[in-house]
Amino acid sequence: MGIFDRFKKSEKPEAVSRGFHAIQVKELTHLNKDAVQVSFDIPADLQQEFTFVPGQYINLELLINGKKERRSYSICSGPNEPIAVAVKRVDKGIVSNFLNDQSSTDFPIWIAKPEGNFKLDSVAKNIVCLAAGSGITPMLSMAKHLSSATKMHLFYGSQSKSTILFEAELAALSSVECTHFLSKEEATGYEFGRLTKERFTEKIKENLQLLQADAFYICGPSGLVADMQECLSFFGVSKEKIHIELFTAAEIQEAVTSNDFTGESQVKVMIDGETASFTMKGEQHSVLELAEKNGLDAPYSCRGGVCCSCRAKVLKGSAKMRSNFSLTDEEVKNGYILTCQAFPTSSELIVSFDE
Repeated sequence: MGIFDRFKKSEKPEAVSRGFHAIQVKELTHLNKDAVQVSFDIPADLQQEFTFVPGQYINLELLINGKKERRSYSICSGPNEPIAVAVKRVDKGIVSNFLNDQSSTDFPIWIAKPEGNFKLDSVAKNIVCLAAGSGITPMLSMAKHLSSATKMHLFYGSQSKSTILFEAELAALSSVECTHFLSKEEATGYEFGRLTKERFTEKIKENLQLLQADAFYICGPSGLVADMQECLSFFGVSKEKIHIELFTAAEIQEAVTSNDFTGESQVKVMIDGETASFTMKGEQHSVLELAEKNGLDAPYSCRGGVCCSCRAKVLKGSAKMRSNFSLTDEEVKNGYILTCQAFPTSSELIVSFDE
């Protein structure tokens, strides 16, 4: 029985989304009752396209109950391992619950090539990583790719011992020194309490050499990321050394500012030789939403300004973003926007996904 011959709860979609490939699931490994590792069998002719840098993510697309669902998950693989992601069950999460409930690999799934700016610095010799929950997944990939000359100090927050992901794998890596924090369980050899800026401040004061790291990587929910950024900034760590990956966006975030604009804008969006033209006014809809409504199969995943999949470049005019959790200052300076968060601030706006 082939990959598209059977699909629990749904059926094969009429067309594969732009940039996605039908890939066979190689293996499902249930890490605990609420987390599963999904590995993929990438065919030989796609191996080059799916080359990744540790820290990056892939977008998955499934058809569940007749509706396309797309999500981004960080790669947790090491060298010479199949591309794999770890998916933690989320309350009412359509994709996370579907994947965690599977017992067979015989369901169709589509994935797009690796993306993301959260990348391991290959020349760094000393790095500090801070993670909570499933935020450990890109850190695991980084840890597996470290050279013998590189040291990782990892601070990892979980609720209890049973919810720690990849504990044995991390312990087996000689380049990794891991400190576990458990918020809901006291256990010998584990720090009790959440990984907060106060707790991390204590760790820095105990070992000031941590501040000499070449790079700092933070991955997890918005509260953790904000706390750790604030702590590192307090100790004088330069912004250029701090790399973040949000797994959830804050409910309220100040928008990236631009010139005020209240009129209508003539918008043109281009991708792979196709163009959509439409009029926009106000902030009710994003550039991505109206591009889709006008027939473009534009890239996206989170729709929350977190994943960077919908990145495009402004070729003419200007735009404003409600939120930006993933573009670097340099990218914004060079005209890139997250189309899921952007709306025009000029009478004409030309945007390209091909830059």
